Amino acid sequence: MFKGKQAGEQGVAEFHKLYNDGKFKEIFDASHAALKTATPETKFLEFLSAVQRKLGKVTQTANAGFNVNTFNLTTRVVLNQNTTFEQGNATEVFTFEMNGEKAVLVGYNINSTELILK
Repeated sequence: MFKGKQAGEQGVAEFHKLYNDGKFKEIFDASHAALKTATPETKFLEFLSAVQRKLGKVTQTANAGFNVNTFNLTTRVVLNQNTTFEQGNATEVFTFEMNGEKAVLVGYNINSTELILK
């Protein structure tokens, strides 16, 4: 359980680093096939670009809760993050699927008033 949480936290850190560097394609390329099936690459890249254009870069994030669940030998990790960006705040929800010791991004959601109103 704690390995899943720790791997998820590392996944969040990697996501934020790539996000801050504008490497949205690398985030998409490293994500799980389920995310790639659900969201076309162009839409994913446009979405992250819009988030960065409106909110700026991540300046800090804090864990606001987590859930680790194993079903049919598949472990999923969900991390809720309270994140501060250069131009606003957001609640982010990261869903990862464990692949060995690595957490692979399956889903990403963001909720921010500033994102909607800007």
